Amino acid sequence: MNFLKQLKSLAHSFIAKLIGLIILLAFAIILTVSLFKGFILSDKTTHLFIFLIVVIILIFSLAIYFVHRLLLPVRELNKGVKEISKGNLDVQLAVKSTDELGKLANAFNLMTKNLRLMVRYREQLLLDVSHELRTPLTRALLALEMADESEYITSAKRNLKEVQAMITELLENQRLKNGFDNLNISRISIKNLITRIAEEYSDVLPGVNINLISEGLFIEADEELMKIVLRNLLENALKHSPENSSPVELSVIDNDDRITVRIEDFGQGINPDEIEKVFEPFYRTDRSRSRKTGGYGLGLHLCKNIIETHNGEIKIYNKNEGYGLIVEIVIKRNWEHPSI
Repeated sequence: MNFLKQLKSLAHSFIAKLIGLIILLAFAIILTVSLFKGFILSDKTTHLFIFLIVVIILIFSLAIYFVHRLLLPVRELNKGVKEISKGNLDVQLAVKSTDELGKLANAFNLMTKNLRLMVRYREQLLLDVSHELRTPLTRALLALEMADESEYITSAKRNLKEVQAMITELLENQRLKNGFDNLNISRISIKNLITRIAEEYSDVLPGVNINLISEGLFIEADEELMKIVLRNLLENALKHSPENSSPVELSVIDNDDRITVRIEDFGQGINPDEIEKVFEPFYRTDRSRSRKTGGYGLGLHLCKNIIETHNGEIKIYNKNEGYGLIVEIVIKRNWEHPSI
């Protein structure tokens, strides 16, 4: 609210300054014309007429300069607002004056600080609740494992495991915010890693087809985190592929210092307007879809965090030739990190 008041005050101040500048320029032009009116009307004063034109041009040039200076803080504010719209709440404006513009910059900085605190408190609340839920969930699952198997017990275990997986992903996302310190880096064989993960889905239709992978491809990464990424991406690809479609294609491309893991499915793809949004936490492209293809919108967000923590890149796009989605993970073979 304070920021909006400052913005309204700035608008009034800017209009007042602009009107003052226009009046000043008009006065300067009238004064100049009055002083040189006799010369302008004389045929013998052509050179003075040219001088008058030069003066007017200079006056307008100065006007443009001062307007530019006047609008500079507004442009800085516009950049700050755009950064906030991108999710960057760390943006701060330089306070260079004590006038309305300076007050507005202070109000903007206070607004971003309060937004950061609000987001932090909400995240902390979510994490605290998640921590507290893990113990009773584990006890409930253990109790169900000891109960006689039935349709209701199976359904209850499945639902509890989904909640447990969501909590695990929430906590894993938080752990990754601390960066490299929590990574357990080792040298991993890409072929062995992919083969082991793909075997977990050998009985899930339409199946997974692994293209030829060289024995000599290795990366330095946290193996458990990379397993999470591959499981999430393969599960998504299988969920959104019809059971009678071609198998999900999994391949590896060697690009010298980088390795690209490519997962291609034959489902319906994603609306182009939603491609970038799928990495946002809790975002779901189809909010009415069933649990079979549902999920809770944390998987891809976690994958993105894991890959970026490894100084890598994850890309997702629709296939040009028809239905289907392609996800690519680009990881450096060797990379600088504090944990090694």
